Amino acid sequence: MKKMDAKPSKSILKMSGVLLLASSLLLSACGSRGGSPSSGSEGGTDSSEPTSITIQTLNYATEFIDSTNPLWKELEKRTNTKLNITWLSPSTAEEKINVMLASGDLPEVTFVETMQNPQLQKMLKQGVFWDLTPFLKDYPNLNREELKEMWEITKVDGKNIVIPRYYPSFGGGVFPMIRKDWLDALQLETPKTLDEFHNVLKAFKEQDPNGNGQADEIPYAANPSALAYIYNIFNETQGAWKLQPDNTLSPIITSDESREAMLWIKQAYDEGLFPKDFAIMKFSQVMDTMRSAKAGVGGMSMNHAWVTGKAVKDVDPKADLMPLAYLENANGVKYTPSGSPYYGVYLIPKKVPEAKVKKILEFFDYGYSQEGNEMLTYGIEGVHYNLENGKKVATPKAVTDKTGDGNLNNMIHLVSDDMAINAVGMPDEVYERNVGIVTERKTVKVPNPSGELYSEAYNKYYPEISKKVEDMRVMVITGKEPVESYDKLIETIKSDPKMKEITEEISKAYQEKFVK
Repeated sequence: MKKMDAKPSKSILKMSGVLLLASSLLLSACGSRGGSPSSGSEGGTDSSEPTSITIQTLNYATEFIDSTNPLWKELEKRTNTKLNITWLSPSTAEEKINVMLASGDLPEVTFVETMQNPQLQKMLKQGVFWDLTPFLKDYPNLNREELKEMWEITKVDGKNIVIPRYYPSFGGGVFPMIRKDWLDALQLETPKTLDEFHNVLKAFKEQDPNGNGQADEIPYAANPSALAYIYNIFNETQGAWKLQPDNTLSPIITSDESREAMLWIKQAYDEGLFPKDFAIMKFSQVMDTMRSAKAGVGGMSMNHAWVTGKAVKDVDPKADLMPLAYLENANGVKYTPSGSPYYGVYLIPKKVPEAKVKKILEFFDYGYSQEGNEMLTYGIEGVHYNLENGKKVATPKAVTDKTGDGNLNNMIHLVSDDMAINAVGMPDEVYERNVGIVTERKTVKVPNPSGELYSEAYNKYYPEISKKVEDMRVMVITGKEPVESYDKLIETIKSDPKMKEITEEISKAYQEKFVK
C-alpha cells in the first residue's frame, strides 16, 4: 500500500465526515477514468440507454439516501446507469445476507460481508457466480496498484470470482489508545513493550495523573474481549492460528504462549488496573467509561483519537487520546493490528448476461478511478466543496446532500488511510500525528496465515470450543478458578477429535492456497 501523501481534502472531512465503520475506514487517489464502452439497459449495444443495475450493500450512515439524491443522480449520469440500491443496516446485514443466499434470489451485484460465509462457500463450489478473471484486464482502475493485493488474496481456486470492497489494512482494530496528557503529567515515555505498558498502567493507578488528589483513575477501560490482542502479542500472529515451519497451522487457543498471556492479564486484574466490573462489562459500558475521562487507556481503532477523544475532551479539556504504534513482547517481537485490504465482496450471479457483466465492471472501474472515487466521498467540486490552497473545503450543500457520511462511499470505499485514521472535525495536529503512527504501523508485519481460509469443521465446532476457553480464562483471571483448571481444559481440547479435525482442515486449506 502506498505511503500516505499530504492530506488534500482534510477540511471537507471535518465538515461532512468520513464513514467511521463501528470500528474504522481510508485514501490515496491515482488512476484515471476508464473502462469499456457503455452498453444498453440490459447489456445490449445501445449506448444511449442507461443500464439498470440492481445492487445491495452495507450502509453505516445514520440516514440512507435514495435515487432523489443529487449525488446518486450524478453517479448515474456519469456511468450511464439506472441504479436500484438496497441498503443493508449493519445491525441486520448478516441475517438478511444469509436469507438472501439461502433463497437464491440474488441481486445483479450481490454483497457478502465475509468470504468465510458457509452458504457463500457452497455457492462458489456450485459455480453460481461469474468468473471475472477474463474481463478484468480491460478495466485500468480496477488494476490500480493500491488494489492489487485485495484482488490476489480473494481469488477462489486461482480465479477472481469476487469484486472485493477496498478497506485499509492498517489503522483499524482494537489496540490501546492512551491518554498522552496523563503520560506527560507523570513524565512517562510512550510504552513500547508489554512490560512498559504494564508499568504505565500501574502509574496511572497510583500517581494521580488527573491531578485531582483522588484515587479515582481507571488505568484501563477494558473487558475480556477487548484484550484479545494480548494473546496475539504473545503468539506473534494475527488471528486464531500460527504458522509452523512444516506449513501446518496450530491453534493459539491451546498454546503455552496463550497461557502466559492470560496470566499477564490476571496480574493486571489482581493489581486493580481494570474496572471493577471488568468480567461482565459490555462494549458500550467500556466506551462509556472511556468517555467519562476517568480512564487512561482504551482499545479502539485510530480514528477514535477524535471520535472518542472529542467526547473525553468535552469532560476534561486537557485530554489527548493517542494511539500506540505497536507493543513488543518479551522476545522483542513487535505487534500491531492489521487486516485484509478489503472488507466485504461483491459477486455477479450467472443469471446476468455477459454484456451486462462488462457494464457492471465498467461501473466499478469508474468508482475506483480518481474522479469517481473522490466524488463518492466528497461530492462535486464547486457544488459540495471548493479547492482552497490545495484543500477541499466543504460547502453547506455537502451536508444537505450527505457527502462523506456513508451512503455512496459505503458502496465503493475511498482508497485512502483516512478511512481508518480520520474523523469528522479532527484537528490537524491529531490527524498529522495519526498519519505518522499509521506509517510506523505499516513497518510492523505480523502474519495472519488463516485470514482468507475456510473450514467447515471450524464453523461447526470452533465457536463452542472457543467459548469454553474464553469462559475459563475469565474465571482464572478473576480468581474464581485456579490455573490448574485451565490447564486441564486445554489438555482436554488438545485431544478432542473435533479440534484435530479443525486443525487438519485449516492446515490443508492453507497448503492448498499458499504452498506451491
